[in-house]
Amino acid sequence: MSNSQNDTTAVASAASLTIGGLFCHQARYHPRRVALQDADGEYTYGEVNERVNRLANWLAERGLRRGERVAVLSENRIEYLEAMLAAAKLGAIVAAQNWRLAAGELEHCIRLTEPRIMLVSERHTPVLADVNHTVPTVLRFGEDYESALAGASIAEPTNAAQGEDGLLILYTSGTTGLPKGALISHRAEIARGQTFYIDHEIEREDAFVAWAPLFHMVSTDLSLAALCRGSKVIVQDGYDPDALAAVVGRERIGWLVLMPGMIESFIEAMGRGGIQPSSVKSCGCMADLVPLHQIAEVTRLLDAPYVNSFGSTETGSGPATAGLIAPGTVAKNLSKVQSS
Repeated sequence: MSNSQNDTTAVASAASLTIGGLFCHQARYHPRRVALQDADGEYTYGEVNERVNRLANWLAERGLRRGERVAVLSENRIEYLEAMLAAAKLGAIVAAQNWRLAAGELEHCIRLTEPRIMLVSERHTPVLADVNHTVPTVLRFGEDYESALAGASIAEPTNAAQGEDGLLILYTSGTTGLPKGALISHRAEIARGQTFYIDHEIEREDAFVAWAPLFHMVSTDLSLAALCRGSKVIVQDGYDPDALAAVVGRERIGWLVLMPGMIESFIEAMGRGGIQPSSVKSCGCMADLVPLHQIAEVTRLLDAPYVNSFGSTETGSGPATAGLIAPGTVAKNLSKVQSS
């Protein structure tokens, strides 16, 4: 076979990769490695894959097919990521609903994507009750969800997805009007996550803390990228400075997401607990919205550069970024030219 034929075969093989297939690979070869962690415990790749299979088969039994949508309305929890992976195996699409929206806006988002099935947490069930939706099947996380999984097959479902199939719908309001749904394919999601990991030299042993909402690109992109690489995702129910500081003190972290407005309280939590960071490769985002002295203080504390990020829901973060601010540096230029 010629080099050109080899190159064509390699490109075709890479283009056919899917999120479900990559996760299955990790579960098959590293079943005892920790995949997910929350306040209640840790779950291995093998354990998570079994639950994902059960959910995928339950969804399929209720008629969910390739290209159809399953909506999720929930705070951050392990079941949210299970839903993403289950849909990925079926070639179905998760429409991640923003629980911060008013009932009318939420109704618009649900009707826009016409989901066949809705997964909702107990916390947000009352919100859904106020929405005039037409979703035929609604499953609530908790006892109902666990009962559904217990009665479903553990068999590996047929991976119906292809690389260019839709994987996620993340909503973005842009500049005007009601939220729009940005459809992200398997191939795009793989590229988004892996590009960030490569740029920031994040390794398999580096965990990702998913505290930012899973309806947002930050937690979604990096969580799925981590699970495709065999890394650990630590799921937290929103921002809790003390809980986040505790994780930083005991875990090896790749990119620590720190949003503008939370950095001061995070620094205080680290000091209050007398916590020394274990290992952080990089931290922060949107440097132009953060006081320069806070960037210098938090990077010095973590001994990690600050990410002067640039990206969008539709595209993810740009590749080949040079937008890093060195630890302890009071930046004089926050241009995003190198990050775009």
